[in-house]
Amino acid sequence: MNKKQLLIFLFLLQPFLSRAQCLSSVNPVGGTDNLLVLEKKSLRIISFYRYGQGNRYFEGTEHADFNLISKAYYNYFSIITGYGITNKFSLELETGYFLNKTQKYNISPEYALTGKGLSNAVLIAKKSLYTEPIKRIYITGSAGAKIPFSREMQQQEYVTLPVEVQPTIGALGTVIGVSFVKESSGTGKRYFFTSRFETNAENKEKYRLGSSLFNSFYISQHLRHPKLKDKWTAILQLRHEFRTPDRLNNEIKGSSGSTLLFITPQLNFVLYDEWYLSGLADIPAYQYFKGTQLGAGIGFIFIISRTIRL
Repeated sequence: MNKKQLLIFLFLLQPFLSRAQCLSSVNPVGGTDNLLVLEKKSLRIISFYRYGQGNRYFEGTEHADFNLISKAYYNYFSIITGYGITNKFSLELETGYFLNKTQKYNISPEYALTGKGLSNAVLIAKKSLYTEPIKRIYITGSAGAKIPFSREMQQQEYVTLPVEVQPTIGALGTVIGVSFVKESSGTGKRYFFTSRFETNAENKEKYRLGSSLFNSFYISQHLRHPKLKDKWTAILQLRHEFRTPDRLNNEIKGSSGSTLLFITPQLNFVLYDEWYLSGLADIPAYQYFKGTQLGAGIGFIFIISRTIRL
């Protein structure tokens, strides 16, 4: 990480480290996302680390014998900063940094390609569309823009790295979404549904990532056993990911596009009534790929979040 990237990182992290009064908000966190708008003049910082990997190829839904890459993995750090402009409108900034995106090739001697660096900044506006406090039903819509930190493709030994290990594709994009939350105060349960659609423009090399649709359903249960002291919450997420094929020079790229289904258990813990710590595992339950592609393995995410009043 160079000096410029370090300054950007510290600037984004600074509000998270400042001293402020904790704010109790109805807005829950599901996975790594804010699901609703934030309360007026409140700031929420979600910081998380994600590890993902894969080591088996698929053709359609079946395992393939192709073994060019023995393993692909990445380590990713992200900060999501949200601020409540009003009680019905908030802004969020998502940023991320790849410590590495690595592909190890099944050749001798062992050879690997690695990309790293800042990925994209995603600026999102969220608006409360429907609120029913008595029935505890909340619906929020969102829209935003995805902006790459760099338009240039990274190289290793004077060779341009493949798209799969680039920290950013170097293209603008758009993001739209909707979130639904239903709470049951008597049972301590919450039910969430989120949908997020992303599109991408062409980059300077005429490469265009396919569009993506992410749908997630969550069930959250507050654990009320006396020994747990109301500090633990269990969440189970079922996530569907659909990606259209990529394009190069406006022609469909072979072996791109997929449909994936993940089961994701998550456990949240409240520390000092201010800090929220979470851990979750991304477990692939179904994978379908167009052509021959490297599949997803089990991934892990660790989250720290805090909501403060300025």
